[in-house]
Amino acid sequence: MVQYLHVGLMSKRTIYGSILLLCLAAFSIDLSAQQQSHFTDFRMAPSAINPGLTGAFRGTYRINGIYRSQWGNYGDSKGLKTMVASGEFNLKGGLLLENDWLSAGLNLYSDQAGTANRKYTATGVNIGYHIGMDKDYKNVFSVGVNYSSLNGSVSNHLGLADVRLLEATPNYSSGSFNGNCTLPGCEGQEGGSGGTDLSLGVTYKTELNDNVVRVGLAFNHIKTPETSVARGTGGVVDPGPDPTPDPPIIDPERNRKIDPFRSNIVLHAEASTLLSSKVRLNPALLFMTSAGTTEFQIQSTAEYLLNAKEQFSLIGGLGLRPLPSFDAAYVIGGIRMKDLTVRLSYDLSLSSIKLPGGGNGFEMSVGYIGRIYRDPNVDKIIFCPRL
Repeated sequence: MVQYLHVGLMSKRTIYGSILLLCLAAFSIDLSAQQQSHFTDFRMAPSAINPGLTGAFRGTYRINGIYRSQWGNYGDSKGLKTMVASGEFNLKGGLLLENDWLSAGLNLYSDQAGTANRKYTATGVNIGYHIGMDKDYKNVFSVGVNYSSLNGSVSNHLGLADVRLLEATPNYSSGSFNGNCTLPGCEGQEGGSGGTDLSLGVTYKTELNDNVVRVGLAFNHIKTPETSVARGTGGVVDPGPDPTPDPPIIDPERNRKIDPFRSNIVLHAEASTLLSSKVRLNPALLFMTSAGTTEFQIQSTAEYLLNAKEQFSLIGGLGLRPLPSFDAAYVIGGIRMKDLTVRLSYDLSLSSIKLPGGGNGFEMSVGYIGRIYRDPNVDKIIFCPRL
């Protein structure tokens, strides 16, 4: 006979005290200010932030996607374009315990930056396991793991050296993961470590009436995969009247650069509180640290139920990224129609880097939760003809 672990429901004071404690814990860690890869609307990429969120939803399957664009108006740069997509399925309940279930998912990630088209892609498989700590699933503990295959490349290595500037020693990089570099400078160099990645995460959710709080902790890039990049130096000869200069000369003897994916720790929390029959408040925070660099952001959205019959809601909210160095403030807007959510966000750079079009960023995200209902298995009833 399976025994259940019953946990008393938390009071509102305990719920919001947990979020406050999480904030204080984040600020107690040694912080330094450097920008790192992030999503503003991070709640729309749940399993990409924490594998423990794989399958942590009420439904059969969930699909999410985010597109982010930043630094697009700075000089000749094409900016930073990031895309992430995920699909998750809740597969089987009662695997080990009566109130547990197993989930699986697929994550796709891609970002491309700069005139050299430096590109990283990742394809990952997620597995999640969830334990309902009471019969109504009011309290759920979840653990998840992600295993990814990574790739990286430079499709325009000359873009890193402007030959028109006639610099004596322009530096540039080219290549891909695992030493699969076919460009000059790779000769005789062994492949680097990396190419695969591993991440782990845990989450805990509790509910009190119409109020929900969820906290999570993730350890990403545990294997610290590395890119193998060939680097070169060269010079440009003054072409004189010839308007087309010679291309830079690559030094094949220069050692390859190793560019690792730094492991990071992600701490996050979110809550959902029903303020009235039509208004729900959804605050959230995220703290991420990696090799001395940090990011901390706090945000809140509110949903207004415009049409109860159609379950149509309007979404609006604000957020701030105080670390690193009060980097940005942002706005979030969108709609929710039943199980479909569409959101937009815009970052306004507040950092000391004052460049034309600078760090302002734009995100578009979509999420959908689907439900597949099975036909009930009803026992046939045979009536006695003599009755």
